[in-house]
Amino acid sequence: MLSLAVLRLRQGRPSDAERLLESLTARVDLREAWLALAAARLEQGDAQAAASALRVALSGHVLPQSNDIDALASHIVTAIGARGWCGVYLDGTLHFAAHGRVKRVRRKDGSLGVEAEGHDLLGSPILLRRIARSEGVVTVRDGGLDGWIWHPADPDTDPVLTISGADRKGRFTLCADDTEMDAPGALARPRRFRVTAEQLAGLAAPIEVRDRTGAHLPGSPLDPWGESRGAAAIALAVARRYPVRGRAEPTPLALAAAPVGPRGSPGHARQTPDRALAVVVPAHSGAALTLACLDQVAATVPEGTAVIVVDDATPEPALAAGLDILARSGRIRLLRHKANRGFPAAANAGLRAAAALPGRRDVVLLNSDTRPAPGWLAALRTVVQASSDIGTATPLSNDATILSYPHPGKANPAPEGAALGSMARNAARAAVGAAVDIPTAVGFCMYIRRECLEAVGVFRDDVFAQGYGEENDFCIRAHQLGWRHVAVPGAYVAHMSGASFGATTGPLLARNLAVLERLHPGYGSAITAFHTLDPLAPFRRRLDTLRWREARKQRALLLITHDRGGGVERVVCAAAAEATQAGTRPIVLRPAASLVEGQRMPAGLVTVHDGADDRDDPQFPNLRYAIPDELPGLVALLKADGVSAIEVHHMAGHPHAVLDLAKLLRAELRFHLHDYACFCPRISLVGAGRHYCGEPVNPAECEACVADAGSALEETISVVALRARSADDFGRAARIVVPSKDAANRLRRHFPTVTAQVQPLTDDAALPKPLPLRQDLPRRVAVVGAIGPEKGYDILLACARDAAWRNLPLDFVVVGHTYDDRRLLDTGRAFITGQYDDDEAPGLIRAQGAHLAFLPSIWPETWCFALGIAWQAGLSAAVFDIGAQAERMRATGRGWILPLGLPPVAINNALLSVRAARSDV
Repeated sequence: MLSLAVLRLRQGRPSDAERLLESLTARVDLREAWLALAAARLEQGDAQAAASALRVALSGHVLPQSNDIDALASHIVTAIGARGWCGVYLDGTLHFAAHGRVKRVRRKDGSLGVEAEGHDLLGSPILLRRIARSEGVVTVRDGGLDGWIWHPADPDTDPVLTISGADRKGRFTLCADDTEMDAPGALARPRRFRVTAEQLAGLAAPIEVRDRTGAHLPGSPLDPWGESRGAAAIALAVARRYPVRGRAEPTPLALAAAPVGPRGSPGHARQTPDRALAVVVPAHSGAALTLACLDQVAATVPEGTAVIVVDDATPEPALAAGLDILARSGRIRLLRHKANRGFPAAANAGLRAAAALPGRRDVVLLNSDTRPAPGWLAALRTVVQASSDIGTATPLSNDATILSYPHPGKANPAPEGAALGSMARNAARAAVGAAVDIPTAVGFCMYIRRECLEAVGVFRDDVFAQGYGEENDFCIRAHQLGWRHVAVPGAYVAHMSGASFGATTGPLLARNLAVLERLHPGYGSAITAFHTLDPLAPFRRRLDTLRWREARKQRALLLITHDRGGGVERVVCAAAAEATQAGTRPIVLRPAASLVEGQRMPAGLVTVHDGADDRDDPQFPNLRYAIPDELPGLVALLKADGVSAIEVHHMAGHPHAVLDLAKLLRAELRFHLHDYACFCPRISLVGAGRHYCGEPVNPAECEACVADAGSALEETISVVALRARSADDFGRAARIVVPSKDAANRLRRHFPTVTAQVQPLTDDAALPKPLPLRQDLPRRVAVVGAIGPEKGYDILLACARDAAWRNLPLDFVVVGHTYDDRRLLDTGRAFITGQYDDDEAPGLIRAQGAHLAFLPSIWPETWCFALGIAWQAGLSAAVFDIGAQAERMRATGRGWILPLGLPPVAINNALLSVRAARSDV
């Protein structure tokens, strides 16, 4: 509204500007709006109204740094016959222009009166308190302070805050200058500030946060440690109710005495690296998984480790019998429930049994559907005992929510046998001794320090029923008492993810997560923040890198392509398969999706794939590199692969710097062109009018087209710059390949010095003979592929509507899909099969009983796989006289060529009138 008002004022339309500005100033007290309103009213000759607006701007805001206000104020003062005007600058200096002797008067309300010959100047009284006022808020965050502040009447000034304790013995000032935050209101210009818990150390609560006038910022005074003390008190009360040893308190929960200090402290747990251990395994179902887990535990734990299995009333005789055998042999200590009590209760029974053993053992709670790898327990114990405040530790796993690898936050296939051992060894090499703070342990494998267990108590089986969420609740309570939780990326335990509760798993999980959020508000936000920060990303990349090196061959082919699928993806997959057959490792470089695992990815991010088959589920999803900053790291990864050649199939979504890989890897650079992105930002030569552009000679026409229709290149570059860059790229290439003569001719038209090799993507001569054209009616026409505007959707829709309007014996079946299925279906003359796999397409076409095919593509395609698919199905086809589709039709005679731009009525007439293609005769 403000921008439009200023534009109207500069266009000489002050009345329009005034209407906008009056509406704006009624809602927002903004200096620029008041000044613009004064100017709009002055231009209309209403000096008194202009003076009224200027008075508000001068009396309640600091003066702008520009001199523009001098001329405006002088005109208004002269027009109304005032003595002069006044205001204050950013540094507090009084500025005035007056006729006569000036007198300053400090008034009782704190304002400053400025008079000349007994008359107030325009702008007087200056409302000093209003000018100095601030807006903002402060809140507690992680034991520190977080907030924002700004001065609405002085928006160019970075506010200064005074932070002090209640006893005023300690204080410091802070300048809020961080503008990177969302504005809390229209036209606000807030500054964010952050005060860490360390900065507040030594100050007495409550903490006072005051602005430059000495006024409390809203939210102040506040106690940064009050919430944690209250939470710690609750955690202590819960621990008394659910102790790991002794009897539970029979009385209802009551707040215990809170620890002293900003947070509860666990004290310094004695570091005993060789401390004895106990492994607790609750078991209920899945005999094979459970017994295999126990075999693996026995093979991987240190001597003297107690293995406690809690049989939670298994309904499987085989599991009960197997546990009995293990117990009789002394390999496990077996506890057995008479009735099923759920995972939390079973876990508690095992934890209490472990606490009763001699030696003050640390405990590992382990799911019965896991597969520990050699070295897992030693890695966990080493990390926990290295720091006295670590309460729990969790390894990486294939299925461990926030600790899942390689894809975080989702279930990955579990490695088994030799693959499990290899994974564990690589994890140890990638992150030996590393510990990463996490908001909660993950219960599939949870190492718990003995002191933490004794301080926090056991799981709440009264709240979490059969399970899910109990370990999270435990960890939050432990955190409130000062314990840390860490991930140990150097340890790995596979998780087979047995379905403990069948169909009720989802509803039970949702129910318990809701309980968890009610008990601990903000838990979900903490998990989301952890995903966003993703501190485990460097370790996952290291692990991916080690696994990548294991798969190396002596030579490799690097394929650079986009992530849009289609014909380009088909060609890349074929090239990768051919390379593999030749003993060469195909490496595919794609742009990272804009969203990965629910997180928005930065621009310039590329992903590395081992072959082309894992596009949707990559084997190495953490091999992502921000180009150009991480180009050296990408080179280091690829150099040992022996990349001899780089095939560039498409650059859409890639930073142009990826082409530097050719020089850095000393690899031959080849371009395989599948469209016209090298000289047309629209890629397909189809503009805003949704028809073939004709490839104008004048680049200005192309610039206008892009301005109207937009670019498909995912980068901002002019047509002239794009063509110059492409010419330079082609000059460095050893080979430029196109699928058709038509594409070669179009390329030469724009790059006269470029000689392209023509390599057809399929052999049209090897196709089966077409079926004779049936003459029965109604005639059914197959349209093959993904039909968008460039592929002729508008023409197809118009043909279907014409067939309905004229009641023609003609209908269409789209073997594939369109970008707007509903409008096409509404004609009553179209059927849509949906997307298909390439290998099923010919059979799917034949199943539709079509007489012929129609490929309504309106751009000069470089090849057109859909045409070949129609021919494979035995159909002759109709195409427009443009691009490779017409070139191939002339070469094979397997159909009809229609003039480009033929009206829908004429197209339908032609589809009904054809009797045989040249190859049918």
